[in-house]
Amino acid sequence: MGIVVAVAGLALSVSACQGNDSAVPGTTPQMSTAQQAASPAASAAHESNASAPCHTAELSARLGSQEEVPVNVQGELGAAGTHYNLPLIFTNRSAHACVLSGFPGVDLVGPGSTYSLPRVGDPSPVTLVPGASAHSVISYIDPSGSVPPGEKTTLWTPTKVSVTPPNETTQISVPWSVGNPVDNADKASGAAAAHIQPIQAGA
Repeated sequence: MGIVVAVAGLALSVSACQGNDSAVPGTTPQMSTAQQAASPAASAAHESNASAPCHTAELSARLGSQEEVPVNVQGELGAAGTHYNLPLIFTNRSAHACVLSGFPGVDLVGPGSTYSLPRVGDPSPVTLVPGASAHSVISYIDPSGSVPPGEKTTLWTPTKVSVTPPNETTQISVPWSVGNPVDNADKASGAAAAHIQPIQAGA
């Protein structure tokens, strides 16, 4: 009788071990059918967000610190006055990555006039993770140093920059914080005293 009880107990023990997957050595837990279906969808959504263009509502814009550059280093500007490169910085303030590609639309707005800057350069896409920045460069001439002594000339100083991110139609208003006048005398004739460069990585 004792032998029969022992055999029965052994059979129950083996059956219990086989019924518990986690107790079987050498096995790997498998994802459920629902988990397997959701995983590719989540991956596709992540890739889609990462390649989506940055929209105006997802960006902030500001001017950086301008740098004086040698005359004609830009190649597109005239020689009169002091030449500057001024970074226009975009920051991704959304919770997902997005792409900036091309040129921003840049209008210098000042007393009685708006100066829409021509575009110069070859664009390439820049991916921005949340919190990251990219920039374009405003190249312009401050004509104040080229005014002949004794001559009275009214210099045009912008009050703000109206910025349209690439492939968008909604603008961001940025104060013209540098305070310099801009040579806009020949803008109607197509002679560029300022221009905007394409989006580049970094701030």
